[in-house]
Amino acid sequence: MNTHTKVFGGLLILALIPCGIWAAQQASTQSSSDTQISINSRNYPDFSWIYVRQDGELTIGAGESQDWNKLKRQGNAYQTDYLWVKTGGNRYVITDPALVNQVKEAVRPMQIQGEKMQRLGEQMQVKGDAISAETSKLVANIASGEKDAEVNAQIESLGASMDVMGKEMEQLGEEHQALVDVAEKQVYELAQNAIKNGTAVLAP
Repeated sequence: MNTHTKVFGGLLILALIPCGIWAAQQASTQSSSDTQISINSRNYPDFSWIYVRQDGELTIGAGESQDWNKLKRQGNAYQTDYLWVKTGGNRYVITDPALVNQVKEAVRPMQIQGEKMQRLGEQMQVKGDAISAETSKLVANIASGEKDAEVNAQIESLGASMDVMGKEMEQLGEEHQALVDVAEKQVYELAQNAIKNGTAVLAP
């Protein structure tokens, strides 16, 4: 693999970070603007859910961008953590502490894995920025007819490091998807049971 292949291959790995993690963060931190990202459930296409904290922060879930934005704008009128659910064309709210705690525990492994991936992604971004800077130097040297073995070696080293982190990210991604599947199944079943027994109430 030549230097340029390593550079571009390494940078492309940054795109492998699951957008669901990022979207949840965007929805919770962008208080002054709407998010345009929709993250839908892969396993339950007619089921949307968003976990809302007592302070109104939207921490994790799967739903259309308009759902995230509406919940973000209206804040938390329930003064407690709750689960917002949309299924069968209806919207529900689950505030029962026992059920909400079960949801929190169900998604915890997925969140922990997502945090690992985010930290690794940040490290990869730093490496990617360094590669970009060194590549700019190399291109400038080539344009002026100079050869810089030191810069080329630095790019090779950074590229090799990116390859290693890319493989680690791929492994983390596979593990994360498995955790997502388990968590979504648990959340789906909890929500459906809550709707059937009346614990879930129609959202205003």
